[in-house]
Amino acid sequence: MRLFILSAGATLALASTAFAAPTAPATQPLKISKECSQFTGDTPSFCTITESNLEAIPAGTKILYYGPVITNPLFSSSNAVIAVGNGDSALGYCIVYESASPPLGTCAFHAGSGTLAGFQAIVKVTVDDKQIWHWDGGYVLGATQAAK
Repeated sequence: MRLFILSAGATLALASTAFAAPTAPATQPLKISKECSQFTGDTPSFCTITESNLEAIPAGTKILYYGPVITNPLFSSSNAVIAVGNGDSALGYCIVYESASPPLGTCAFHAGSGTLAGFQAIVKVTVDDKQIWHWDGGYVLGATQAAK
């Protein structure tokens, strides 16, 4: 009986290593600054990226906001599209605690196309005293982009 249990345990150990899940791609730091002087609150409204550490999302890129998703006096919530152009874009959702001083929020991106295919990111949203908004967090690109 003990031999059977040891054999079964060894078989399970080998099987679990043979079918281990692939390693997730490493998260890279993401830092973006944007100005929102042309943001009107209409759908869509947009902000313009002024700085980015990710080459695939250069300065001048528009972030389009489609919302509010939920009408609430304490926070804003919007679907967001990073629209680089030529079919390069990323889709996500942002929620910002507007009544905080200063406002504070989070954006999460779950899909992309073109050079942003497989893009996933989560960022903390803050605003400075010059009304420049900052995204600080991490991102991954899909396997197709990692191979390039």
